[in-house]
Amino acid sequence: MSIDITPRNTDTDSSLLEGLFQLVVAGHTGGQEFDQLTSAVYERLQDAYAAQEGKARTLFSRTAA
Repeated sequence: MSIDITPRNTDTDSSLLEGLFQLVVAGHTGGQEFDQLTSAVYERLQDAYAAQEGKARTLFSRTAA
């Protein structure tokens, strides 16, 4: 079994989360920048979990066969 631990866009991910955090701390949650950052973070989370689920299904299919 091979586990992919290659960092992907970690700097960008950190920057997005930091920007989102700073907007929340400052109370600026009603603007366009907040909406854009929220969408970008949510999309990356969905992609990450979808990739993990796909790997889990593949692994399960192999062990069940």
